[in-house]
Amino acid sequence: MGAQAPQWLLDSFVESLQQIGATAPTVELHQEARDLADHWCTPDRHLHTIRHLIDMLTRIDEIADTAHDPDILRISAWYHGAFLNKSLEVKFKNPSNWQSTRCIDHAHNRLTTLGVDSDIVARIDELIAFLTRHRAPRSDSDAQVVVDADLAVLASSPQDYKKFREKLRLELDDLDELTYLTGRRALVKTLLSYDPLYQSPLGDTWEAPARANLEVELTKIDEKLCDLDPACLATDEGDGVNEADTSAESGDEMTTTGTLIIKKRSLKKASSAPVDDAPVTCSIPVLQPVEDQNSGDEDEAENTSSLESAIESIDLPSTRE
Repeated sequence: MGAQAPQWLLDSFVESLQQIGATAPTVELHQEARDLADHWCTPDRHLHTIRHLIDMLTRIDEIADTAHDPDILRISAWYHGAFLNKSLEVKFKNPSNWQSTRCIDHAHNRLTTLGVDSDIVARIDELIAFLTRHRAPRSDSDAQVVVDADLAVLASSPQDYKKFREKLRLELDDLDELTYLTGRRALVKTLLSYDPLYQSPLGDTWEAPARANLEVELTKIDEKLCDLDPACLATDEGDGVNEADTSAESGDEMTTTGTLIIKKRSLKKASSAPVDDAPVTCSIPVLQPVEDQNSGDEDEAENTSSLESAIESIDLPSTRE
């Protein structure tokens, strides 16, 4: 079934694998591309198809200017949909369990076999987990890009968004209507609770149309639930932001001494760095406001400190994790 994927798509996957350091022979990389494309082409897929993958990769390219390792993001996109999740409990309530674990295990094993460095494999594992939760840490700009690229479908035209909802329903056709609508409602409300919904700097153009589509969908769901079981709308228990989402989003670290740790990810794809090139972490003190005791303009400028000015004056180094 890999033949359903265009050759240029398979070639681009191989190129990205080589860019992130895969050492396996090219023929094996092409076989991996075909095998992975087969996963995206199974007959039970209506929404998460090769077309969906191509659209996601295109969106990554659109907003990749703010990413440090676009090829790692592309490979993450390929593997995050290796297995179709049809379990409602996982799909709508806790997506980080079944689908994430299975896709992560598959990506981890295959990429390790293909000779990708263990640090990069671990990074891709992490990105797949963020994709299944639809949320990235505030301090992780690359994760924000790949998650926003996945959620960009929510900003489709109203006509295309209707088709999106229809295809999603077909993929979950084993669920009865009440179960599906209840679960989908919880997810839509969670997405609407994110402020902003899109976290990457270049993803904010999708914010308004996505929210409009989600609001319309929520209204339609509520109308259907009123007909099926009005009691479902009596309580919003379980709706809102998942604790796992909020913990993942809080990516900045604070030490016990009140120091804010701001990290910039940049993974090495080649072993060209010196052996003694140790990881560096930049610690920026959280400064307390200084009371102004001078009336002169120059004295005021000298005696006023802020976290903003401290950040602007420091050239943050890259860290390797």
